[in-house]
Amino acid sequence: MSEFSAMGGGWGGGWGGGWGGGWGAPPNALPMDAAALSINRGALVGPFQGATIPFALPSPLDKPARLAEWAVGPRMSVCELELLAGLHFNVNQNKTSMTLGFVDLDKKPLKDLALARLVRPTEKIFKQQLDLVANYSELREDRGAEILAQINGGGAFFSSVIGLTAHRHKYTVELLDLAMSLATHVEMRFKHGFACQRPVELSPQIQPAIPTPGHASWPSGHATEAYLACALLQSLLPHGSKYREQLERLAARIAVNRTVAGLHYPVDSAVGRLLGTALSDFMVARCTGAKLHERGFDGRKFHGAQGTVIDFDPRVSMADNQSRYYELSSGSAAVAASPLLHFMWNKAVAEWKPIQ
Repeated sequence: MSEFSAMGGGWGGGWGGGWGGGWGAPPNALPMDAAALSINRGALVGPFQGATIPFALPSPLDKPARLAEWAVGPRMSVCELELLAGLHFNVNQNKTSMTLGFVDLDKKPLKDLALARLVRPTEKIFKQQLDLVANYSELREDRGAEILAQINGGGAFFSSVIGLTAHRHKYTVELLDLAMSLATHVEMRFKHGFACQRPVELSPQIQPAIPTPGHASWPSGHATEAYLACALLQSLLPHGSKYREQLERLAARIAVNRTVAGLHYPVDSAVGRLLGTALSDFMVARCTGAKLHERGFDGRKFHGAQGTVIDFDPRVSMADNQSRYYELSSGSAAVAASPLLHFMWNKAVAEWKPIQ
């Protein structure tokens, strides 16, 4: 899923028929089947004898391994609620900032953990950024095929890098689908809160190459989702570091293509890179119990010396606090793993181990 889900699209395009490959197809059934099955039953069953097959209600309750017995759709519903539970947003009107926080509802006493703090850029910065959007339009002819293919996301492109296939990597597909659902919910809440106008709303000369989504610009949903997939796959794959260069180049290219299309400012991509990485940190922690650091992006500082305009640069470190706009806290906090999400993670990890 992605910001384009608001247009009836979804990220789609690659994890075996979409980020998640769907919610499980119902059995093929023709209208005549119901009548045929009823007639067939009448000819077979004879006098009803009650419950003849031994059974026992499962115990204990809420055993994670039972997720394997569910269809994809119900399993995804269970895990999606688990992943989103405890997330909340704090708004600071004076600092024009919003913070994504997490409270583990299963731990007492409750403790609030900040995951990502975003500060909105100024009007001056958005006006400066518009010049870059106009300049990027010169690449539309060169990037046109990619822009169209990525309207509903970049799943096919990531699959091409890591060799993901629907028949071999069922749980990986579902884990990525969960990640995209997480990103969609979080980015849409930030977009609503910050309410930043799209480039086309600042100038009639932008003339986007594809339809502009019906929601705000900052942060970029495609950039958020691409960098979430980028970081998550590096953590998931047994040799994730070997894929790092190609995955990061791909995430950056997907983000920049949205500027080329006239839909996003470079600063949208810069914050999407931060937010996607922060969401990956959180998801890995909820699946494995890993520690994480609070991340931040100060859009007011996304400029050069004397306030000059700057472009999105994926080479800028998000960890050394030298850029001024990317922020990383020095302390770390542990997040307890969810048993349900831990089950899904282990299933996905196992799919990448060679069969001996």
